[in-house]
Amino acid sequence: MKKIILSLCSVLMLACCFMSGTVFADSEKSPVYADKINDGTYSIEVTSSSSMFKIVDCQLTVANGTMTAVMTLSGTGYEKLFMGTGEEAESAPDDNCIYFVENTEGKYTYNVPVEALDNNIDCAAWSIKKQKWYDRTIVFESATLPDGALKGGINMVVIIIIAAAAAVVVTAAVVVVRLRKKKN
Repeated sequence: MKKIILSLCSVLMLACCFMSGTVFADSEKSPVYADKINDGTYSIEVTSSSSMFKIVDCQLTVANGTMTAVMTLSGTGYEKLFMGTGEEAESAPDDNCIYFVENTEGKYTYNVPVEALDNNIDCAAWSIKKQKWYDRTIVFESATLPDGALKGGINMVVIIIIAAAAAVVVTAAVVVVRLRKKKN
């Protein structure tokens, strides 16, 4: 019986180590490219370096090894975006800019290319009021993709369920051992 409990504890410890390794890997994110994501359209969160450039909704589309996203901003202060810095935007032809499209709710949306998730992306925004470029950095957060969007890999929910099941088995084994000791 002691061997069984020891084996179960070993399994639980391995599961915990695996889970902590997964969490640690997420904190040191590496870019996620289109080849790691199933084709489809997904809601995804986008962080911005500026509170004045707040993305309130984003739909990521993955198709044939490329990604694009339709970002909806909270306000209507930016006429166009440039995927790069403001300095680069100044010297780029205007047809390299991405102009807003107003949605049914009156919000400005921009259809932008996405090279990789979990990666800092320079995005310059042209202020309608100030008539100048503002540098922003955005990050498309892979952790906010729905289950099943990423190819391969073990889902974190599955890992947690396995670890919880192992904990229940170990606890049950300990209870059984204690009950047997009381009988003797």
